[in-house]
Amino acid sequence: MMAYRDIVPIGTSLIIGAASFGLGVVYSSWPYDVNTLWKYQEGAVEKSIAHYQQWANSPMYVHYTLHFVAGLGLLGSFIKLYKPNDDAKYFEYGSLGLLMVGVIIYLTNLRTGVNSCISGNWGEVDVTTGVNVMAASQVMIVFALVGVLVLQAGLYYAEWYENKLKEEFYKEEAAEAAAAAENQAREEEEAQAETQEEEKAEASGSARKTKQTARKRKS
Repeated sequence: MMAYRDIVPIGTSLIIGAASFGLGVVYSSWPYDVNTLWKYQEGAVEKSIAHYQQWANSPMYVHYTLHFVAGLGLLGSFIKLYKPNDDAKYFEYGSLGLLMVGVIIYLTNLRTGVNSCISGNWGEVDVTTGVNVMAASQVMIVFALVGVLVLQAGLYYAEWYENKLKEEFYKEEAAEAAAAAENQAREEEEAQAETQEEEKAEASGSARKTKQTARKRKS
């Protein structure tokens, strides 16, 4: 049976995959948004509206795919927040918060703007302002999703660095323990050698005394 720590990398992959997919979706609108939000070109608004209309009129499975991937990203965050590491939980909370920011902007500004492109009803703003609001919303989504990737990269680096420090610490401890064991073994060998020399000296002294006693008896 898989342990929880074996599932955590799956959660990380889901978060990174969802954020990257979202950035790809936003990138597909960049050629149109850049000519309405950042610089003005004649006919750019009409091209942008046509782009969003095509997106709105796409088969439903296209929209379902986007929603499914976003759900996978949230699922990955929930997996990692089930038993968060105390040192890394703020990275995970931040990632979930930024993912939710991206989802909320998509559901409010972008979906509303796409519906306005279809109906032609922009409410209290004109067409150009409405299209630019959609473009600006996607810029905010980019910042949110890039923030998710930065947090996950920072978390990976922090865990890698912590494991590296632990490995070095354990190696130093093992080296110190080996050196201490070697010194203890050397001291025991020296003590044993001294004991053997003392025993030999005592045995030699006893033999000498025995010989002297035997000589005295003969004389």
